[in-house]
Amino acid sequence: MHRGWNPTRRNRNIGTSKQGYGQNNHLVIPKSWPDDRVFWEVLHKPIVIQEKIGEYELTFLLEPPRPECFYPCTVTDVMSVLDYVPQSDLEGLELIIFRQPTRKQDQLHPVWGRFLYYATPGSYSGPAVCIEAHNLKQTLRWPLSLQPDSQDELARLEADGHRIEKGRRDYTIHRTYESVRNTVLFRTLFHEIGHYVDWMQSVIRPGLDTNSDAEDARLNQAFDSKPSQDKEAFAHRYAQTLADHMCQAGQIPFPPQPTSEILLAKGLELDWFQPGASRLL
Repeated sequence: MHRGWNPTRRNRNIGTSKQGYGQNNHLVIPKSWPDDRVFWEVLHKPIVIQEKIGEYELTFLLEPPRPECFYPCTVTDVMSVLDYVPQSDLEGLELIIFRQPTRKQDQLHPVWGRFLYYATPGSYSGPAVCIEAHNLKQTLRWPLSLQPDSQDELARLEADGHRIEKGRRDYTIHRTYESVRNTVLFRTLFHEIGHYVDWMQSVIRPGLDTNSDAEDARLNQAFDSKPSQDKEAFAHRYAQTLADHMCQAGQIPFPPQPTSEILLAKGLELDWFQPGASRLL
């Protein structure tokens, strides 16, 4: 016999995520609907600097960092490193972006750098390598349960000079100016160029030999479907091979290169690249 509806019985899903409770409270990075760009393409009043690396011209876009943040390498540092990179690996690279993430972006998606297959920051566009500003007062926390790739990265960070502290629930990564510079300038920059080389070898250069739109679409689809682990493995191998070659040749590491008066006259400030640099003058 059907007992009917009992108003005293409570749905066990009420007040839980199964019924949607808290779904609209998740911390997310806001997006402007009129602007279809990804948040890392949005720059606020960047300083534009044109430089030549060999026979190729690069555009540097530098967003002024917050007072508590800094960029771990100067424009001159990046140019000095790129001088040693095979010129064929830089062909077609358009932009080097120095970007200041918001506090929320830094909390939800902290990165050392990014490779952007096609960025549109303002009136500029093209493949870009992005370097982000860092705040040394903030520590990074990683969970104890790491995948093998993350364990390898943790070992690389320790080799860069970061102090890794293992707690009961997570790893705490303590950064210094020197360790961040080692990670970004002598490893991450090579890693992001490795992503660019992988893309050029897999999609762009093979596409030059075909006039078929279908073949171009096939190349792009094949690269998009390539596992991210394979893409990361290629970039790591490229970065390690390049860094080992430069170390053996005595080309890296090198001390911070001063920012020239010409670049300072364009609006750059010493404190953007080394905390408290202006006070040392």
